[in-house]
This record gives sequence, C-alpha cells and structure tokens, in this order.
Amino acid sequence: MAVRCLPFLVLIAIFSLPSVATAQHGDVSDSVRFEDELNPNEFMMTARMRAIKVPDFVLGIFFDEHASHWSDDQRNFSYGAEFVWRRGNDFELGVGLDYADLTMPSAFWKEEGDDPQSAEWTEIDLQLFSVVFSAYWFWDVTPWFTPFLGGGIGPGFVIGDITYYEPRGACESGLGGPAGFMPPECFTPDGEPDENAFESPEIEDSVPPVVPMINLTAGMRFTIADHAVIKLETGIYPYLFAGLGVGGQW
Repeated sequence: MAVRCLPFLVLIAIFSLPSVATAQHGDVSDSVRFEDELNPNEFMMTARMRAIKVPDFVLGIFFDEHASHWSDDQRNFSYGAEFVWRRGNDFELGVGLDYADLTMPSAFWKEEGDDPQSAEWTEIDLQLFSVVFSAYWFWDVTPWFTPFLGGGIGPGFVIGDITYYEPRGACESGLGGPAGFMPPECFTPDGEPDENAFESPEIEDSVPPVVPMINLTAGMRFTIADHAVIKLETGIYPYLFAGLGVGGQW
C-alpha cells in the first residue's frame, strides 16, 4: 500500500478561484482625482516569507496515522516575490513566484480505516515552485493603510520524492500494539529505523510533476514614506500560510 495522497493536493479540490476583483473608490477631492488620472499606473515589488502548513484535520480525513508540518523540529516556510500593477483606483493585478518547503518528519502513515499492519514508514521530501497570477480588491482607508482581498491561479512544479518502507517481521506485527506506531522492534537503540525491520525502500510513482495552485489571500498593506511597503497577509496557497512582505512602490 503506497501513500498516494500528497498533502498539498488535499486542499486543491476544496477551493475555487474568486472572481477578478475591482476596487472601491474612496471619497477623494477633485484635485486628487485629477492627479490620479494624469498618472494612473502604480507598481509595487515585494519580497515575502511565509510560515506554511497543511492542517492535521485535513490530513486526518484520509489518514489515521501521519506526520505533520511544524513537528519534531521541522519548520516549514515559503519564500518568494510578487510584482503588482495598480491602475488608479480600479484594480490590482499581480504575479507571484514562490518556493515552498513541504518536507515532513519521517513517520508511519496509515490510510483511514486500514489495518495497523498496513502502515508504512514514509519519508516526505517535497518542494514546490509556483507561478501564480492574482487579482486584488483593496480599500485605501488612509494614504498609508490599505486592507485587501485577492485570489488567483497558476501552476506549481513539484520536486523531490516520497519514499516509503514496508515493515516486516516483528516490526510489522507490533504496529498498533501497546507502543502504538512506534514499536521498539522497528528501531535501533538510538531511535533510528532499523533497516532489518523494513523491506527495501520504494519511491512513490504517483507524485504529479505539475499541480494547480489556487491563491486566496487577505491582508493589510502599510505604506511608509510614500515608497516603502510592508504587507501582512494570510490565506490559502493551497497550503495555509501567514507571512510578511516588504518592498517598494513607484
């Protein structure tokens, strides 16, 4: 039995792309409106870092036993940049490039409803590069504070492997016993998997090289001294994320 459900694929089927949004026009003076019409285009470039996670409750729909992001000293982040074009107060369009580390600690994975002896020791070493095109609906509450909502779509390119090991002998029969899914028969005295307790490793062959990425984002943008920008944002990409972006606009 192979682990055939990638963590980041779980959310993709759940969410849909929101409509391209338009901005709300604030109550501004005629002089500001005239200035905007003379120079309707603005541009922004930000670099960003995000903490990312596929929630355990989503993985729990498909697996009774599984590893988790942000566990056993594993820290999962994505790093990227986004270029945004704003035309006056009409709309914002952006393109974002991101690298995400979806690695998880090695652990036994067991599909929902299967016997304990069907669990497999699984190593997940996956990274995701994405290019996502987004549209944003924003509110210029003040010249320095702008809440926003957005959505977008694009391709994600998967690199890395899922490797699984089928237990055998005393390790297999001990799964789900008093020690749960960490029976001592499966490990060496220093806590590492005992190679004699498992069959030869196999590489999961159902990992798709390209997956659809869907972006749903909400956040706040702070403009400092007209050109410096700080963004706080959270959402789905399709993993959950929360992060910080910094950059400039002109």
